[in-house]
Amino acid sequence: MVNFIIAVSSELVAAGMQRVLSDSGYQVQAVVQDVSGLRFRAKQFDDAVVILCSRFVGDATLETWRRIQRRHPELQLMLWSRSLQDVLDFQTSVNPIEGYLLDNGSTDDLLQACAALDRGKMFVAADVAAYFARRPHAEGKGRMLDKLSERELQVTLMLARGMRVAQIAQHLSISGKTVNTFRYRIFSKLGVAGDVALSHLAIRAGLVDIEKLAEV
Repeated sequence: MVNFIIAVSSELVAAGMQRVLSDSGYQVQAVVQDVSGLRFRAKQFDDAVVILCSRFVGDATLETWRRIQRRHPELQLMLWSRSLQDVLDFQTSVNPIEGYLLDNGSTDDLLQACAALDRGKMFVAADVAAYFARRPHAEGKGRMLDKLSERELQVTLMLARGMRVAQIAQHLSISGKTVNTFRYRIFSKLGVAGDVALSHLAIRAGLVDIEKLAEV
């Protein structure tokens, strides 16, 4: 049976997940609330399924997971997402993702996801599947992904969401000068003149949730 690590910053939510899984016969190896705890448990149980909140450490969650995944490639990811934009960001930048859940989902969703992973299958919550189905311009997304490196794609997503250079540098643990180097390289590869044009291109390619962007 699959072993689980729960990486959710809310102690109340994490405790609820642990109770549901334990009562259903699943083995919860650890519940962690910070990055150091996740790193330690990932090393200790390096073939577990990690139920990861998409905002576990704010905007740095995606990059944190990528680094852990590189060290422990046998780990599986069940993304417990706070928004559809987070789903998009992870789907674009992380591979593989074994399960997609939304934080407004039901206990049944969680148990169905666990059962699917236990059978070696992927699980996508109904609302996430519907969102994927109605996303526009999948071809445009493919063309962008083909042109950009993983790091360039990360910077593109952050710029398209309106993040400043200093914020991007902080989240990716690189210098502002390096971020700007990526910016100009991205502009050149995609044939755009600046951040605004890049944002429009990302929206048209379906890389940015325009409904979420309108709330910013």
